[in-house]
Amino acid sequence: MNYTIEKLSNENACEYAYVNSRAWLESYQGIIDQAYLENLNTDEALKAFCEKLKGYIKDDPNNYFLLRVDGRPVGVLGIRKPKYEDYQDCGELGAIYLLNEVKGKGYGKILFEKAKEELRKMGYNKMVNGCIDGNPSNEFYKHMGGKFVKQIPFKVHNSNQELVENIYYYEKI
Repeated sequence: MNYTIEKLSNENACEYAYVNSRAWLESYQGIIDQAYLENLNTDEALKAFCEKLKGYIKDDPNNYFLLRVDGRPVGVLGIRKPKYEDYQDCGELGAIYLLNEVKGKGYGKILFEKAKEELRKMGYNKMVNGCIDGNPSNEFYKHMGGKFVKQIPFKVHNSNQELVENIYYYEKI
């Protein structure tokens, strides 16, 4: 399969919003409240997320990427300065989300490598990421060399649901 990785733009922001929200619905079944997940995928919610992303383009367009396979949007990547107080010298892998149809085909690893490449361009040589406890992706981050360092509370945005986030550290990227 042919793939491309594009920077977030006004032209692909709504596709990014769709893939991100759909991947949450597919990935967090049984972990995050079902009604919340379904609400993320309403036309109104997707439109609002798309507009929010377009705002990011003005501030930091280089930190968000859309993966296309055979021309179809199927994955997203987000990187950033770290939000974790204990890891201010690390770049953060904020998000890798793939639609179920392309999981297990190597695209997660491709996006992971892209994250490291982009964080190195930002001047980082270490990385950190969080993954909600119970998400099968925890195994992926361990496989990619992430050292589990701690758990912290995770509040689901615009929800009363509180979960646990596993934090992974990568000493060299």
